[in-house]
Amino acid sequence: MSGMTDLLKNYVEQTTRKIVDDPEDVKVNASVSTKAIIIQIAVNNNDCGKIIGKRGKTIDSLKVLCLAMKNTNYPSDSRRVLLEVLEDENSEYTYK
Repeated sequence: MSGMTDLLKNYVEQTTRKIVDDPEDVKVNASVSTKAIIIQIAVNNNDCGKIIGKRGKTIDSLKVLCLAMKNTNYPSDSRRVLLEVLEDENSEYTYK
């Protein structure tokens, strides 16, 4: 992964761990496509609401901060930043 992807992944992971009740259950995966940087967040099912926030305000704020970090550190990169909260019905996460 690139430095930018690692920077965003680590930021999202650290911030998410501070918000949720079960920080040990937080898993963050980052992938890059030609048009976007996709950051997937998996948390304990009980913590999904805390990450999303009322009307999506928490996840939107996290996205704005990630976009600002990307644009500040890598101004020539035009890719979008997408954040996804994975709601897994089995509570088993398939990546590390």
